[in-house]
Amino acid sequence: MTVAEQIYAIVKTLPKDQASEILAFAEFIRAKHLSANQPTDTVDSPMSWTELVYSLAESWATDFPTLEEIRAESGEDIRRESL
Repeated sequence: MTVAEQIYAIVKTLPKDQASEILAFAEFIRAKHLSANQPTDTVDSPMSWTELVYSLAESWATDFPTLEEIRAESGEDIRRESL
């Protein structure tokens, strides 16, 4: 049995949310190795921050921090506009 077949056999038994995490991890590994093989002085089409967040959003589901949590961790006060 190939590695791909072994991974597929395991993923078939998982709930959808866990299978989505496996997919997100596999995409991360692929992107990591693809970017490692590209020259560092040029990047043809870098992924925008928005694309990255949306591609990972499903795997973060309930763990995605709110803007207030991000600011609190960085020591910034919550802006008056949000109150």
